[in-house]
Amino acid sequence: MSSPTTSSWQSLKRVSRYFLGAPRLVYRYPRQKVEHLDTYTDTDWAGCGRTRKSTSGGLVMLGQHCLKHWSSTQASVTLSSGEAEFHGLVKGAAVSLGQQALYADLGLKLPIRLWTDSSAAIGITTRQGLGKLRHVDTKTLWLQQAARTGRVQVRKVAGLVNPADLLTKHALSRERVSELVRLLGGYFGEGRPTAAPALREGQGHRLTMAEAEEQGLTAAISEAELSMPIMPHLSLSPEQLDELYPAAVPAPEVDDPDFEKDESDMILVNGLKLAGEISRDMAEFGRTRRDGDRRPGAKS
Repeated sequence: MSSPTTSSWQSLKRVSRYFLGAPRLVYRYPRQKVEHLDTYTDTDWAGCGRTRKSTSGGLVMLGQHCLKHWSSTQASVTLSSGEAEFHGLVKGAAVSLGQQALYADLGLKLPIRLWTDSSAAIGITTRQGLGKLRHVDTKTLWLQQAARTGRVQVRKVAGLVNPADLLTKHALSRERVSELVRLLGGYFGEGRPTAAPALREGQGHRLTMAEAEEQGLTAAISEAELSMPIMPHLSLSPEQLDELYPAAVPAPEVDDPDFEKDESDMILVNGLKLAGEISRDMAEFGRTRRDGDRRPGAKS
């Protein structure tokens, strides 16, 4: 606002046109039972034309309910789409663990499932260490350990039904935006909510979800909506989900093969012997020695 540019003015006009076409976004929260916390992530690699930084987006789904979402620019420039997708997956895992801890305080124990449409990100997550990668910060590799120990499950989702595209792709068509919003349990409405004026005057009657269902006030799903894409974790049973979308299996943790050759490594053997002699001298003569305190036979 203090120093606007031509691109800032274009962005403002784009946002204004969006709000004219979609003045109100309504989320539906039907009653449900859930057993997992599902997080969908996506990344737009080098999407910023000025800085060439990538955009990470994701959303946390509790069954049909979208409870948290984000869209943020990554801090550094990534040199490949796989690295960018992996950073987005790490962000999603961190947010999921925070949400899991919050629900645990409420008495809900919900395992985490991470969904991504990037095979490269899944490959980095399921391996051990960096491999041939050279530009991934080692502080992000905790996700490999989390996947190996079962704290999170990483699964592949098709890009066409990944709702996180809504938070990373800026060139989506109106039909595609409406389709992805429907996956989140929402729809675009016109005008102001009917309850808003009554609530302001203090005369509104607040209905519970059960009362709304009894009176038939919940929004029905049309046949056109039924033919649209749906999320895997909502449309399939747990058995079908494991069969069609199996969790990525991390590579087993292996020891360094060099440790098996310690006895034949003479440099290591002599180094350990010298270190033992130094430790014994330290215990006998102390850290500081004068010439008269030097042990017999020691070289000056």
